[in-house]
Amino acid sequence: MKIGNLMLIGLLGLFAQNEWQEWRSNINDRIAFDDKGVPTASLWQCGLLKQRMADLDEIRTQGSPMQRQDMVELRRYLDTQWLSQRCDSALEQG
Repeated sequence: MKIGNLMLIGLLGLFAQNEWQEWRSNINDRIAFDDKGVPTASLWQCGLLKQRMADLDEIRTQGSPMQRQDMVELRRYLDTQWLSQRCDSALEQG
């Protein structure tokens, strides 16, 4: 084996050992979450969903060629997503 390869393996071993020691020293710093319930969507995700709802309402008022039934189904889907992601509670906490 060449000397350069041995030096490279030695350096990689030192780096790996340092990372392992740092990981071991940080293992007691783990975060324990009290709430193990259903996760809520982030404010950003809820904001995007709210923007899509507003865009749909704007399209509806402009008299889009999109069929009314399709708009109703899309609005129902967006409302379902809003409820399933618990955006009301996310906005209250935010």
